[in-house]
Amino acid sequence: MKHRTALTFLIAWIFTSVAAEAQTGGTIEGRVYNQATGVNLARARLTVEGTLLEAFTDADGRYRLSNVSPGQVQVKVFYTGLGLSTRPINVMLGQTIQQEFPMSAAQQKPEMDASGAPILLDKFIVGDSREMTGTAIAINEQRFAPNMKNVVSTDEFGDVPDGNVTEFLKFVPGVSFNGGREISINGVPSAYVPVTIGGFSTASLIGSGGEGGAGRGTAMDVFTTSNLSRIEVSFSPTPESDGAALAGSVNMVPRSSFERSRPAFNVSTYYSILNNGRDIQQSSPFKKFHPALDFSWIAPVNKNFGYTISGGFSTRMTDMEQISNVWRGGGTATNGGAFPNTPFDQPYLSSITVQAAGRKASRSSLAATFDYKISSRDRLSLSVQSSDFYANQDNQTLTFDVGRVLPGQFSLAATRGAAGQGTLGLTNARFLRKTWTYMPSLVWRHDGLWWKTDAGVALSRSRNRARSIEEGVFNQTTIRRTGVTVSFEDVGYWRPRTVTVSDGVTGAPVDPFALANYVVTAATGHMRSTDDARRSAYANARHDFAGSLPLSLKVGVDLRETTREGRGFSTSYTYLGPDGRASTTPAGSDDLATPFLNPTFGQRIQVNDFPRLTGISNGLLLDHYRAKPTYFVAPDANALYRSEVGFSSIAMETISSAYVRSDLALLQNRLKLVGGVRAEQTNIDAQGPLTDPTRNYQRDAQGRPILGANGRPLPITTDALEVSKRTYLDRGTHVEKEYLRIFPSLNASFNVRENLIARAAVYSSIGRPSFSQYAGALSLPDTDLLPSPSNRIAVPNVGIKPWSAQTVNVRLEYYFARLGQFSVGTFRRDFENFFGNTVFRASPDFLALYGLDPNLYGAYDVSTQHNLPSRVRMEGTSVNYKQALTFLPVWARGVQVFGNLSVQRALGEAAADFSGYVPKTINWGASLTRERLVVNLNWHYRGRTRTGLVAAGPSIEPETYTWLAPRLVTDVVAEYRFTAKFSVFANLRNLYHVREVQEIYGPSTPAIARGRVSNADYGSLWTIGVKGSF
Repeated sequence: MKHRTALTFLIAWIFTSVAAEAQTGGTIEGRVYNQATGVNLARARLTVEGTLLEAFTDADGRYRLSNVSPGQVQVKVFYTGLGLSTRPINVMLGQTIQQEFPMSAAQQKPEMDASGAPILLDKFIVGDSREMTGTAIAINEQRFAPNMKNVVSTDEFGDVPDGNVTEFLKFVPGVSFNGGREISINGVPSAYVPVTIGGFSTASLIGSGGEGGAGRGTAMDVFTTSNLSRIEVSFSPTPESDGAALAGSVNMVPRSSFERSRPAFNVSTYYSILNNGRDIQQSSPFKKFHPALDFSWIAPVNKNFGYTISGGFSTRMTDMEQISNVWRGGGTATNGGAFPNTPFDQPYLSSITVQAAGRKASRSSLAATFDYKISSRDRLSLSVQSSDFYANQDNQTLTFDVGRVLPGQFSLAATRGAAGQGTLGLTNARFLRKTWTYMPSLVWRHDGLWWKTDAGVALSRSRNRARSIEEGVFNQTTIRRTGVTVSFEDVGYWRPRTVTVSDGVTGAPVDPFALANYVVTAATGHMRSTDDARRSAYANARHDFAGSLPLSLKVGVDLRETTREGRGFSTSYTYLGPDGRASTTPAGSDDLATPFLNPTFGQRIQVNDFPRLTGISNGLLLDHYRAKPTYFVAPDANALYRSEVGFSSIAMETISSAYVRSDLALLQNRLKLVGGVRAEQTNIDAQGPLTDPTRNYQRDAQGRPILGANGRPLPITTDALEVSKRTYLDRGTHVEKEYLRIFPSLNASFNVRENLIARAAVYSSIGRPSFSQYAGALSLPDTDLLPSPSNRIAVPNVGIKPWSAQTVNVRLEYYFARLGQFSVGTFRRDFENFFGNTVFRASPDFLALYGLDPNLYGAYDVSTQHNLPSRVRMEGTSVNYKQALTFLPVWARGVQVFGNLSVQRALGEAAADFSGYVPKTINWGASLTRERLVVNLNWHYRGRTRTGLVAAGPSIEPETYTWLAPRLVTDVVAEYRFTAKFSVFANLRNLYHVREVQEIYGPSTPAIARGRVSNADYGSLWTIGVKGSF
């Protein structure tokens, strides 16, 4: 009954509005632009005095006011930071009037000094300042958005080296990053945060070590800001939004050639250096100085055609020295034997790991857009985005392990290892990653008198390759020394002050930093190839109804198709040496590590007061293998085959969507409602490995296994490789699935006053499982054996439901008269359908998902994942402040400040399992803008973050967790302009090179045993360069 009443009201409403439209008048259209910069202003608000008529400019600064009553009217234009402009215009019935509005800060009502005289703002600061203009764009977009969003202009925080998108987004309230690459909104994992460019889905690959995989998260390190105008973070969806935006989404808006009225060329070149590299003169490939270049060219050729071209390249070397401690009874279990049990409050140190890591990352990008106005109402935009990313990382890790501790030989302050039971291990891991991404898109926009329509298509592809042997190196090499005695004395929060290593037999000291004390034991190689392709297409149409109740209806469809394909392999090698005998100690061995000394990385300076870490070269050891393959035990053909099959999978997902959106203005346009519903049909087709031991059975004419003397089926073959080819099939599992979800949403905004807006939103959303749930391996039981824990079906659950959430979000926004805003908001989000592991008896419905015969497999258990019945509620609050302090005395003008706070918590019976979110972030900063000088000081604080529950075990206290320690990062950006066209700039990121610290502790863990579980020093990145604007 309620639905019928609502439908009747809606139909009557539409007919009333259509009838009102019959009373047509005239039309006013034109452009709104910044008079000082020539930039066309998007989302400028135009109103006709004494009426409810209202319009906003599009991305090109164009507007249209229809059905304006004939006669002279007063048209008002407002844009944040540029005040209010009013023009009288004579309107004639049925005619279209062209009217442009140049906006400038001079239009604002001036403030008065103590004598009552007007104070004139400095023209350069409010008109030409890139940072001030960027702030105005961001605030204006947020103020007039139909939903809750925060916007960051790429000009707002000054010059950022290598155009790193995360450097802009980290200052947005409610946003945090995992490892600097994966974005989280309101505590939701990155897998459930859609990232788009111009509204189109972006291909991205995230996996272990950045090597690609089945995850849905977006690797933000492959994007640059060189062709971006702004970045929008939405915290409440509209019906156009992806239903998988569990807590919000990110849209990167490319530059348009029509966003300016005159051409603009910007170029910058710079050098980057890490301050923690005291070996600055080191030769390639680990030198610290690297040149870089960024440029952008915006060319509006004429009123109908324009283009933009942008690009750049950069190379950055990052040192990542760290030290890790393993505390038995702190974060690692004891076993009652080699490691005696201990009370919760008396853990002891059993090993320490010292790592020297270097990462060289190179990024380049090239982008272009071509805009053509087919007619006064139609426009085509062709955009091409491309980038490539190359990372070369070396991790050299030395581990001191006591191996065994006798009772009474340990305390908080010291651990004395048992004689001869300790081990020294030195591994060198080499990661080579190449990623290519490109994205062409075509968009058509029609701005008709009756209908406004958009349609677009795009293809986004990302290819990720992680190789080792093909690039001339082993992925990892291991050298060891066993039979030593390892002891730690004067253990501190940072590390033991004294580490003693001696020979377990003679007691002679052993230098752990001398390569002569090690032998080569093993090596590995690997290759990962992952491809992600996203195809997108959409079309929508909107009609605006005039009348006493202004109404807009918009209908649309979109199609998104994703193909994720992966292949690869991993190989292991054991070193035997000339004598064909493996060893772990130099005594009597010909497997010494000294011939393979790394001549560059092995001589790097090590922090934490340890001497230099020597190590072997993965490339030299591979050359040795190629020259002397008999010195190694190499993987056989069967091992290589099984590895290749294990990495082989493909998943294809098609999401077909349709939506209806309605915009309604009430109470003299003070109350605006944006609501509707979105329907998404998801179809999945995936393939992964299949294990079926029964495929190697000999069978009679009736298909029954032929049994041998032992009562077991006779095998067709006993050759290991042939057995694998029969029973372990490449993409032998084929699954299909489909499901339909409905997503209602409602956004409401109420102008309490002209500059005070109250917002509220309610919506439903989901978080889809990773692609591994569909393309994972299926292992079938031996049906000639009885069911048992070792003989059952093992498979990811293609029938698992997505995470789902119901969200309520409210926010109050206050906008200052000049340039600034203050807001406070809170949200409540109820999650359900979390994923967990389970074992259950196979049902016919479950078996049907994989095409399995219930008569054959119905008696077997299934080990898989399922949806947990428990729920989690997330609650959070954010406060945001940003203002240009135009009220200061004249000599202090040009100061801009910002600050925001976000806090959130998880509640409910499964809250302990909901980890990884950042409970508190605080950002604040200030900038000073002068005609020649611009200085930005920014601070980013991340609160203590719980990342995971430590598994239960002997001496592990309940409620022991892994934590990220609080971290405060300071950034400084400065620019000095010699002329209006040339300037120098500097960016100091993480000025005080604050470390990233991971801790593990429980309620009773002493403070000394909590600290420095993992302590990483990433250094401070200093960038100095010159730039020109023409």
